[in-house]
Amino acid sequence: MKKRSKLKRKEGIAGLLMVTPSLVYFFVFFLIPLAICVYAGFTNWNILSVKRTVVGLRNFDKMFADVKFWTALKNTLYMLIPIPIYTAFALGFAYCCHKKILGEKAFRVVYYLPFISSVVALVLIWKWLFNSQYGLINQFLALFGAAGPDWLGDPKWTRRMIVIMISWKMIGIISIYYIAALKNVPKEFYEAASIDGASSWHQFRTITLPMLTPTTFYIVVMGMIGSLQTFVEVQLFAPDGGRGYGVGTIVFYIWQKAFESSQMGYACAVAGIFGLMIMLLTVMQFALSRKWVYGGE
Repeated sequence: MKKRSKLKRKEGIAGLLMVTPSLVYFFVFFLIPLAICVYAGFTNWNILSVKRTVVGLRNFDKMFADVKFWTALKNTLYMLIPIPIYTAFALGFAYCCHKKILGEKAFRVVYYLPFISSVVALVLIWKWLFNSQYGLINQFLALFGAAGPDWLGDPKWTRRMIVIMISWKMIGIISIYYIAALKNVPKEFYEAASIDGASSWHQFRTITLPMLTPTTFYIVVMGMIGSLQTFVEVQLFAPDGGRGYGVGTIVFYIWQKAFESSQMGYACAVAGIFGLMIMLLTVMQFALSRKWVYGGE
């Protein structure tokens, strides 16, 4: 018994040593910054000053009264539009690749490249393509006698351009997820369906789609979290948030308040509310997943 207890103690110590780096990382880079952010949200902390004074709910009152905050929130929700777009296209591409089409491997490389490319480089290319004066997109539209919109000057069209760019960029990595998921669908299901006379469309609708719901759920949740944190595209396409703040998102708004206006306390208050919003939306997604995600039963 003593030997067993010593062995268990040694195993416990070894296990603790193994998880210590992760625990240190969690405390230093997540828990402590989170606590500082929550505290700072109730202060008038200015990034240029060491002095901090507790101001209670003043930052939150200011936030809810700021028109820019609500505009940024609306623009942030707009950035959720790419999720169904790139999910649908990625599923189609993955299904075609799974069926072993001609040039499948080369096709995989081509549509995966945008995801691993630098966002800054992609934005520069897209700014050139969508330039209202010499951009290829408007030049192409002019061939048909159509006047192209002001993609970079009109916030409405800038938002749409960002949606198109994000959708195009994400198709590659999402396709990889679906290709991996398709390989895990048991072939026996398709064989049984074929024996019963089920068409290809019927097999796709009743076998493939339900079996892919766990992957789709992961894509939707992670895509939602990522889309709500859209920042780089906004900063590069509209450095000031666009006319009437028509392009600025919540993360861009937080960055402006923290580093351009030096209102770190106010920025922390906005970040806290935004973090709660993302958490609530994620919890809702998990609650709704019980109704449509296949659980293997």
